[in-house]
Amino acid sequence: MFSIEAFSLQDMTELSGEIRELGNGARTQEEIADRIVHHLFDGFTLKKSGEKAFALVRFFISLPYLDLEAPLKRYVESRRAEYRDLRPDTRCLTLLATCGQMEQWCDRTRSHEHRVIPIDSPDLATELPMIALLCKQFGFESNSVADVVLTHPDRQSNSVATVESDVVMDQDQATFNVFFVPEALESPYIYAQEEFVKPYGIKSVLGFGGILSAGQIFAVILFSRAPIKREVAQRFKPLALSAKNALLQVPQDKVFALP
Repeated sequence: MFSIEAFSLQDMTELSGEIRELGNGARTQEEIADRIVHHLFDGFTLKKSGEKAFALVRFFISLPYLDLEAPLKRYVESRRAEYRDLRPDTRCLTLLATCGQMEQWCDRTRSHEHRVIPIDSPDLATELPMIALLCKQFGFESNSVADVVLTHPDRQSNSVATVESDVVMDQDQATFNVFFVPEALESPYIYAQEEFVKPYGIKSVLGFGGILSAGQIFAVILFSRAPIKREVAQRFKPLALSAKNALLQVPQDKVFALP
């Protein structure tokens, strides 16, 4: 078990090795993503109480619309009025795995808002602004990054670069990175304040992600019930490479779990 309040360099080395091994014997990326979110959810505790440190852990991956499984294509088609410029090669941020303290948070098909969102949709900035900024950091240009600023009046005087520096920890890194919100309460970067952040006591949010292959990224988001220090958040960056190594243990066209 690891403590999120005191996650050390030694802990990081140990956890990185564990995540790399999670690809062993897997048949699909979804299977590996599911192992990763469960491993993180089960592996971190609160220092004083010993309870689970994370209320929710989610794993996202970007996929062309053409490669989505049928139910996800139907979901996107049902919102065709919102996603007018949808093409077969449109990159869509897709929820591949989820694990949390509520039963409904452990089934990706039960997510209403985050099952799949085209990366160039303003919805990405509204619902997952941290990932919108991460997409821009990795060269996935869209209107979403500007929308992160425009959606929040208190930040309209800031440049996009300033907004990015608030969340994305290493501005010079274009392969792997950590994004971090130390204070989740009332943060414009965290969706569903009244429905999620306040009732479930979310203190900090951090994530790590990177480029998996040409035109494809992944991101893991962890919603913590304890405040996370910046130096602790920075230690999650190597986990992105470990997660990539795990995912690459299956063919890249084997994304969704087999029926």
